[in-house]
Amino acid sequence: MTAGSLAFAVPPAGAQSAEPAPSVIVVEGRGFGHGNGLSQWGALGYAVDHRWTSDQIVKHYYSNTTQSSVSNRDVWVHLTGNDRNDLLVTSASAFTVAGRSFDGGDVVRIGVSSGDFWVRSDAGCGRRGELVTDGLSASSRRGDRYVEAVPSNSDYAVDDQSQLLVMIYCDGRDTAVESRRVAYRGVLGVVDQNGPFAFNRVPLEQYLRGVVPNESRPHWGAEGDGRGIAALEAQAIAARSYVLSLAAARASSGSQGRFTDTCDTARCQVYFGAARDGNALDHGTRYIHTNTAIRNTAGHVRVHDDGSIAFAEFHASSGGWTAGLDEGSRFPGVQDLGDSTAGNSNHAWEFRISRSDIEAAYPSIGSLVCIEVTHRNGNGAWGGRTRGLRIVGTDGVEDGQWNRWARDPFRKKFALRSDWYRFPQFPDGQPCERPASGTPDPPAETDSPGLWVLKSDGTVLADGSAEHLGNGTVSSSGRFTAMAAHPDGDGYWLATSGGDVQSFGDADYHGNAVGAGGAESVVAMAAHPDGDGYWLVTSQGDVFAFGAAGHWGALAHLWLAAAVVDIEASPTGDGYWLALDDGRVLAFGDARDLGCGPLLRSGMAGIGLAAAPDGGGYWLAGADTAVHAIGAADHHGDRADRQNRLRAVGFAATSSGYGYWLVWSDGTSFNYGDAPDYRTSRAGLGVVAAESVP
Repeated sequence: MTAGSLAFAVPPAGAQSAEPAPSVIVVEGRGFGHGNGLSQWGALGYAVDHRWTSDQIVKHYYSNTTQSSVSNRDVWVHLTGNDRNDLLVTSASAFTVAGRSFDGGDVVRIGVSSGDFWVRSDAGCGRRGELVTDGLSASSRRGDRYVEAVPSNSDYAVDDQSQLLVMIYCDGRDTAVESRRVAYRGVLGVVDQNGPFAFNRVPLEQYLRGVVPNESRPHWGAEGDGRGIAALEAQAIAARSYVLSLAAARASSGSQGRFTDTCDTARCQVYFGAARDGNALDHGTRYIHTNTAIRNTAGHVRVHDDGSIAFAEFHASSGGWTAGLDEGSRFPGVQDLGDSTAGNSNHAWEFRISRSDIEAAYPSIGSLVCIEVTHRNGNGAWGGRTRGLRIVGTDGVEDGQWNRWARDPFRKKFALRSDWYRFPQFPDGQPCERPASGTPDPPAETDSPGLWVLKSDGTVLADGSAEHLGNGTVSSSGRFTAMAAHPDGDGYWLATSGGDVQSFGDADYHGNAVGAGGAESVVAMAAHPDGDGYWLVTSQGDVFAFGAAGHWGALAHLWLAAAVVDIEASPTGDGYWLALDDGRVLAFGDARDLGCGPLLRSGMAGIGLAAAPDGGGYWLAGADTAVHAIGAADHHGDRADRQNRLRAVGFAATSSGYGYWLVWSDGTSFNYGDAPDYRTSRAGLGVVAAESVP
């Protein structure tokens, strides 16, 4: 049984038929969302029904934090709806682009080609415009170059839309058609990341004006004769803490960090800007309460004992209890009496699923007989949130257990509001069994694949059959960036960005690349299949071979406008693949050229490569937790269509070639295929690589 999935048990021969389940399966549930941190409906209930202040509310939900204050720093927001398109910007007032002046009413197009920023005037969705100038002077942030459009009025709190910059969005299906105009506070800009990407740089408190009313309900401030304002204040504190914590994580992820601090969708926090097509989105009478809540809590954040700002997640409704520290939350689970407030239709709900839909989702079970909740987290009604299911059919059984919302396969398959649910037609406590048979089930598989996780400070965590053999020692050669496992599974090497190599267990030391790569950073490492050598590769494509590892080629002499992110040895050791962050995979020596992944872009950049055991296929993993199966490699799943609060930094495949893990920068791992679910989240922030037992 693997946590996070439902594992198929082969039915015994001659299994007898059983009475099928009802044609419609009723699901009763509680809450809406992951249950981590603050419940928005619960906050309203505590404010209105219990007369709590916002300080009491955030102390309750974020009980392992204290209050602190921050300055009104800028927030850099990725405007995702304009990816890989030129930025069309205008304003009713004068504005500048990279220091060049434009009059109010002008529409300009800002773009980048081959690293050269340019601006055109008299532009629009159907008009490219006339070139004003190219070779614009660009600024740099975290290794990426950008230019900005700046309004003439530097008071970004002004509610006069004529003073704000306006971004023109073109229809994705017909780029000659304008779809909307959105006014933003602050500045608008274009960053070059192998193409143009738009961003909004805006002061924190003004950014929150575009977040709080979209993540909560502005009218709540008037509830309970005005007591509801405390719920909006709590939301403001949570949103402020969330974005600053996310910004810190994005700054430290990867070799240079992410350019932006956050994005404008639910993958980060929903941010709509100041106005759309002239209609106010963050000012005017509708937004009096949210803006008041932001002003009342200006600068307030929640911090942990070490001073780090809390990643203050929130959700719509807890159902009566929030999730705990061992369930993916960063905060202890607490009883939520406020969640039962009047008007919260999410506190308790009912959902109906046809039996045929369940049978289609789990075709191996045959006809559905019954469903049993086998594990719960112990908090609240019915024993708490669902943590394991047994789905029984006439032909087989699906049986699984997990430890958090994100890994509940039944909830995900049927889009349930939360992971707290039950099946009243199959009462808890009544075992759900397959038809009787004289043949016992086959024994469960006992082999346990192993996984190591490496942090930038050299800390190594081991799970399954992986053995902890020691941690790296940080030196002047930089932080740790790469790891390779000895083929016998009883040793490993660690490498720093500066090329130092440290060996553990059966892994013998064969040399290092300290000083050889100049200013380049070592980003990945691969072991020779015989265990008597290894390769190091830099982000620019220099390859260094040690021991029995041969040098079969490199990329440093080429200008590819993309960084190398990983190296993988061929099965014989007489070749290797190099993976680039734009999705390309290049083969050297006897490594077979099997093709590349799709062209990747910002936020989706490639981060890891793993080869199938026979070398006939490989997987390319992206920072957005997408996995691209190439050649004979089978796709076992990914999170590309899911909300990801952090980027993936590690990818490792099981030795069988039938599964793999994706690992976030805080150690949270996601298992697919035959890869078991391990609690790698205990590693915490700073994870840079993952490696499986060969």
